[in-house]
Amino acid sequence: MRERDIITVKTLKLPRLISDGMILQQKKRVRIWGEDEPEREVSVSFLGKKYVANADKDGYWEIFLEGLEPGGAYEMHISDDAGNEKSINDILIGDVWMCSGQSNMELPMNRVRDKYPEEIRNCTNSCIRTFKITEHSDFHAPLKELLTGEWKAAGNDTILDFSATAYFFAEQIYKMTGIPVGLINASLGGSRIESWMSREMLEGYDDFLSLADRYSDDDFIEERVRINQRQAEEWHGRLESMDLGVKEGWERCGIDTSDFKEIKIPCFFKDTELKGFIGSVWFRREFTVSGEFAKREAKLWLGTIVDSDTVYINGVLVGHTDYQYPPRKYIVPAGVLKEGSNIITIRVKSEAGHGRFTDGKIYAIFNDEEKVELSGTWKYRIGASCDMVPETDFVNWKPTGLYNGMMAPCHKYTIAGVLWYQGEANTDRPERYLDLMRRMINGYRKNWEDTKLPFFYVQLPNFSTEIYDMDRHGTFHDWPAMREAQRQALEIPDTGMVVAIDLGEDNDLHPLNKKGVGYRLAMLAADRLYEHKSGCDGPQIEKVVIERVDTERIDLERKDVEKIDVEESTAKIPDTRVIATLFLKNVTDGIHAFSENKGNEITDFELVDEKGIRHRAKAEIHENRVLLSCEEDISDVCEIKYCGYNTNSGALIYNKEGFPMSPFSISVKN
Repeated sequence: MRERDIITVKTLKLPRLISDGMILQQKKRVRIWGEDEPEREVSVSFLGKKYVANADKDGYWEIFLEGLEPGGAYEMHISDDAGNEKSINDILIGDVWMCSGQSNMELPMNRVRDKYPEEIRNCTNSCIRTFKITEHSDFHAPLKELLTGEWKAAGNDTILDFSATAYFFAEQIYKMTGIPVGLINASLGGSRIESWMSREMLEGYDDFLSLADRYSDDDFIEERVRINQRQAEEWHGRLESMDLGVKEGWERCGIDTSDFKEIKIPCFFKDTELKGFIGSVWFRREFTVSGEFAKREAKLWLGTIVDSDTVYINGVLVGHTDYQYPPRKYIVPAGVLKEGSNIITIRVKSEAGHGRFTDGKIYAIFNDEEKVELSGTWKYRIGASCDMVPETDFVNWKPTGLYNGMMAPCHKYTIAGVLWYQGEANTDRPERYLDLMRRMINGYRKNWEDTKLPFFYVQLPNFSTEIYDMDRHGTFHDWPAMREAQRQALEIPDTGMVVAIDLGEDNDLHPLNKKGVGYRLAMLAADRLYEHKSGCDGPQIEKVVIERVDTERIDLERKDVEKIDVEESTAKIPDTRVIATLFLKNVTDGIHAFSENKGNEITDFELVDEKGIRHRAKAEIHENRVLLSCEEDISDVCEIKYCGYNTNSGALIYNKEGFPMSPFSISVKN
């Protein structure tokens, strides 16, 4: 019998979500449910009231609580007429948020501990709680009950496991309202949007449903998992057996390095003699430390490395990471270093020809008082070359799997809204994303029985380093088109979008500024739910006027003295240029341009002509308008783009409250 199958209930049973430490949703109709023997009478006592229900023929029962006000802690007592009893302790009433998506929602506070040490050190807020659901997929039908999870309050012993985005959202909400915040975390790195959707939501997407059907065969899944494991073991084992560095012990200090070549680190392999290389490479460097430095434990940071690495200092293993995304942050125990000369050796496996030491990261060994820089010239030698690693079949990313296994069992639990951070995995087909979002949001609202359930999501941030336009299958991944699909999803009622084009890291798929993302999500919630107006939507296009003007009158036009009719503006006038005026909303006090590290000039506007040629436009700000001009000859403007690449090249536009304008691509052709 499989876990999803119905098991005959012999006694009073509650779902995992209804347990000690839970947070119940304020001011909504809250369901308390469970199972018992058929026809058994069940009583629920809470806040001085008693509720009674009878289990149906299948053993299911439910009652509803109304008008709960924020507060706690409270107790709930549940019993049946057979004498079975259960008590639920430490219950709070506040706002509960469903937090879902892929790695940037899942990314835990442990990954940002070096960026936010004070927040982690001082975290003792029992009014912020999370319920983390462990990765699980099911391709047969929605589960009725979660297989994992328990409520945990934010504290020094738990905070590192919280979703960083969700925690900083909750922290800001609590700071503003004093209301307890519950976070149900159902997220998984690499997951696609269709993984979080039901068959009903995907109706008409035959390719998705066919894939879900294929993975509904348990024997097929088991075979795929076995193949994954066998292929990986064979590839790594074969590489290990061929690697000359493993055979000769190149991690040792006294080896002959006359056959090693020189290379600058950080680097992309594609920019060196290692271009396209697949296999293992050994990198080696000598560095010196003082006697005091050598006596103490040290930290070793090596940015991020593609794809995996094993690190030795003076022949001693000090770190290993199996895949490309985690930051390489290793501890060097006291006694490993020695005064004077030391040798660091890194064995890197490049699995698909895209090896790199990521630029813009810290490469150093350090303690609280001293730091030794490790970027610069290294020596390297190939250990062994081989074919590309076989592709892993990530079973849990397939359509409907995560919805059935992790999301569907939560629908009975009343929530304030949904927080969604996902999209990177769907950049291969961005043209589908808007429709999929609409279907998913409407489906969630139907299943939560709330037609206006708030849905707040994060637009993809800036990112460029890792974008190889084509993947191993020759598929193009289009981040700008995905951002545009996400922007257009604002057409769906009761949604809100965090613009994050300034919150990412050009050299990291997993940016660390989760506090900024959490803050902006919180300001959306505060605006919609608590009437705290803040300009959090950022500047948005209200109207576009395209004109062709006499260059001698350009100053007058910029002062808005006279408007030229669009039809008249297309007439051939000597010495003219195209002007586009963008009128913005959500900019009560005007707009401004800003960038921390890309200059103060706005360089990310483009005018697209009828041939699809993109022309860089000069941008000037005038109160609540942006005036675009182009020196090049453009007969007709068909489209205007803002931040139409993987990352911005110049300053971004903000309202006075500090919220940025979304990247966009809008058609202006009648």
